[in-house]
Amino acid sequence: MNVFLLYILAFVPVILAVAPYVLLRKFNKLTEKINHIYVLVLGSIALFMVGVCIFHIKGVMIPHGAEEEIGVLQGGCINLIGEPYGEIRGLNFLAWLSNALVLPGILIVGLSVFFPNRVSKLINTYIALPVAFLEAFFVFNFINSFSGNLDISFQNIILALEVGFSFALSFVLFIRDFKEGFSKDWKEITYAVVFYITVFLCSLPVNTFATLFNPTAKFLGALGKSWRVIDFSQMHRVFIYVGIIVPVAIYFINRDKDLNTKKVLMIAIAIGVLSLFLKENGAYDIFERNEENRLYVDVNNLPIHLCHTALYVLPICIAFNKKRLFYFTYFINVFGAVMAMLWPNTGENSNYLASSVIMFWYNHIAAYSMPLLTVALGIFEKPKMKQMFYSLAFFAAYMFLIVIANSWLSNYVKDYDPNVIGSGTDYLFINGTYILDLLSKQAFHMLDIKLQWTWGNLTFVIYPLYQSIFFIGYIAIAFGMWFVYSLFFTIADAHKNLHYQVMVMRKEGITFKERMKMAELNNELIDHTTASLKYTNFSKRYGNSKRLSANNVNLEVKAGEIFGFLGPNGAGKSTCIKTTIGIQPVTEGSITVCGFDVSKQSVESKKLIGYVPDHYALYEKLTGREYINYIADLYNVSKEDRDARISKYVDLFELNQAFDNRMQTYSHGMKQKMTIIAALVHNPKVWILDEPLTGLDPQSIYQVKEVMKEHAKAGNIVFFSSHIINVVEKLCTRIAIIKKGQIVYVADMKDVEKEHPEGLEEFYMKTIRDNGDLDE
Repeated sequence: MNVFLLYILAFVPVILAVAPYVLLRKFNKLTEKINHIYVLVLGSIALFMVGVCIFHIKGVMIPHGAEEEIGVLQGGCINLIGEPYGEIRGLNFLAWLSNALVLPGILIVGLSVFFPNRVSKLINTYIALPVAFLEAFFVFNFINSFSGNLDISFQNIILALEVGFSFALSFVLFIRDFKEGFSKDWKEITYAVVFYITVFLCSLPVNTFATLFNPTAKFLGALGKSWRVIDFSQMHRVFIYVGIIVPVAIYFINRDKDLNTKKVLMIAIAIGVLSLFLKENGAYDIFERNEENRLYVDVNNLPIHLCHTALYVLPICIAFNKKRLFYFTYFINVFGAVMAMLWPNTGENSNYLASSVIMFWYNHIAAYSMPLLTVALGIFEKPKMKQMFYSLAFFAAYMFLIVIANSWLSNYVKDYDPNVIGSGTDYLFINGTYILDLLSKQAFHMLDIKLQWTWGNLTFVIYPLYQSIFFIGYIAIAFGMWFVYSLFFTIADAHKNLHYQVMVMRKEGITFKERMKMAELNNELIDHTTASLKYTNFSKRYGNSKRLSANNVNLEVKAGEIFGFLGPNGAGKSTCIKTTIGIQPVTEGSITVCGFDVSKQSVESKKLIGYVPDHYALYEKLTGREYINYIADLYNVSKEDRDARISKYVDLFELNQAFDNRMQTYSHGMKQKMTIIAALVHNPKVWILDEPLTGLDPQSIYQVKEVMKEHAKAGNIVFFSSHIINVVEKLCTRIAIIKKGQIVYVADMKDVEKEHPEGLEEFYMKTIRDNGDLDE
């Protein structure tokens, strides 16, 4: 009868959740919003049930009679040799495996409801759903193997509901993502399996190792050896190596994945390790009953230790983006966990298979590596010094509370004696002698200075000297860790840049010769002889700035045009120009010069551009003639052509007397003229000028304008930006106005004159006012 009732409890969530979902889909009532809310609610319930059951973790029992031999404690659910299938080891193993597979599956699938990603859909289809189905079908075994009975108790009801909601969520998500839940890409499937195995291993019951490797099991047995994990022994070093290798492997496997995939992985690992911690520090370990059957709190098992706190904090930080709390964990917990790994706080007689030893290393490897991985994988930004001070403020508050907790809660420890150091609680190791034992006997004198007072039946004791020195030393070491982190950041950034370049090369998927063939084919189809300049959906972002300096610019300039590019300071004029000439890379979209893409065919496009910058940069120790010849050599200009053009422009700009002098002797106007000659010596199809008339005298301005007219008349493009509106109005055939990175107006000057008789200057001022304040 009880089995039947437990089946009903397990399948009620399935019926209540799946049936309405299927009906809503069938009658087309499942809108996108309803679908989203439905899955969020179901996922929240499933994760809540998992959270409740985490206090009842499905561990692995030690074979009967082996506890004392290998130094481990009995506890958990399935014994591979005696329970629940007697001596049938294969069935025992499968029963244990199916139970162990449930938690990682529901964590990954449940978290994907809040952080949607492709990998979780594959895991749900290929792993989580089949496992959840088997657990639901054999729910009696699931409950019996954990509780040892099939009574209708609170614990068994919760276990049945956990199985039911896990299966219901997996089933609903399978229906919702049916088309996306399968894959023919074996690399994608393999990654999904590795992803699942990672979470599985990080949530593996700590007694598993003692069960598999102990001498009694005769299956991968330890052959009676009793290794200790202390004093940098061989086994101690092995544990340290594992603690380094595993996080590094997780980083390399997952570094290229999307942000949601990384978040699900890190949260699932953190909760998985937390679930193992709660196996020994859950509800039944914290709330116990004495000989008189009165409920009391075992204060020594409260999760107040620094590394214990990290297990609770990390999932919250990642799930809810709590940056300041995360950086506290990052700076404080990492160092504490590393120190604990170097000097493990485990019993000297504890075998390496002991659940307490395995739990210690699971706990501290997670506490040190998870914050580092979270930054390395890009979930949180690399911290700055400001975050360092935030974390220290958190630590100061945390340590103050720990001092109070130690002095208060020690009163509730059995056989506590205020005059005996270490007989009470020792959270953070500031109320006992563990740290001092690692130093010297002289350090014990710090404990001679203490403050002791009573309040009612309670006695409070604090050690101000020792606890103050501990705090100051911890802060000092935290700053030292900052510099270590900075070094690792430099190495990581260099490796990341190298990896990115390799990935770009792989994604191209074609050889250099093939690219050349494609370029040749494109060149044959595109007319490169006619001058043209075209911006197609061009956007430019500098670094990590949220603001686009150029935002979806679409503009085309044709042969024979003198094109004026207008806009206030900071509007994006120089950004467009510098990207066109190749100084800045394109963020999105494309720019073409005479049909050549400036990003993909930069050399070809640059050959056709002449550029006059707003601030010239000349080799001033060269003479004018040496400099212009040097530029002509770069563009492979023939001697005949260069001589003709040099003679023409030197005469036009009246530079004959100074042309063979060093340019460092030139005035500003003369240097600007040299820049113009250098831009024209190869007769470019597209002549780009950025504020070219600044600092020139009226005669020189007239000369430059005449050269611009002549160059455009020959079928070339003259594209220039200027703040001198009168010059633009009289000189240009067409104009564009840019404001805050966006083109707000493009027109022929004839149309501007007809539509705006007030003149270009007044129209320009009105246009930029209408599109935003003149604040740039």
